[in-house]
Amino acid sequence: MGVNMGLLDSIMGKGDSSEAAAKKAPFTMATSFRPMRLAGKSHSSVELLVELHNISQETLLCSFVVEVPKGISFDNVGIHKSKEIRMGQVQPGEKKEISVNLAGSNTTMPGLYRLQLSVYSHYRDYSHVLNTVSKTVELRVV
Repeated sequence: MGVNMGLLDSIMGKGDSSEAAAKKAPFTMATSFRPMRLAGKSHSSVELLVELHNISQETLLCSFVVEVPKGISFDNVGIHKSKEIRMGQVQPGEKKEISVNLAGSNTTMPGLYRLQLSVYSHYRDYSHVLNTVSKTVELRVV
C-alpha cells in the first residue's frame, strides 16, 4: 500500500520536487576551524569559519546562531553559551562568510565538543521564523 501511495503522490504532484527540497533547506553550510583544534587546560582560542550559501530563488532575511557546550565560550569569562548574528538580507545565490571566536579556559578538558549551528530565515522581522537549517560540528580539544 505504501508503494502505491508513493506512486500516486508523485503522479499527483505531492512528492518531493527540487522546489520543495529547496524550500525545506534554503542554505548550504560549510564549516572549518582555524587553527584546527583548541588547546585544553589553557586560555586559548580558535576561529569558527562558516560559509553560508543561499540556494533558494528568494531574498531571505537571515540570522545565525551558535550554541556551545560547557567548557567552551565566546570569551575568556565563559558566561555566554549562545551567540546570535543577524546577517540581514541574503540574495539568491549569495555566499556569506561568518567568523566566530571560540575560547577555552584552564578548566577545558581534552576531548570532542559538539557545537550546534543554526541558520534561520525570517519573514517580516527577526521574531518570525520561516525556516531553519541546523548542523552539529565537533571541535577537538587536545
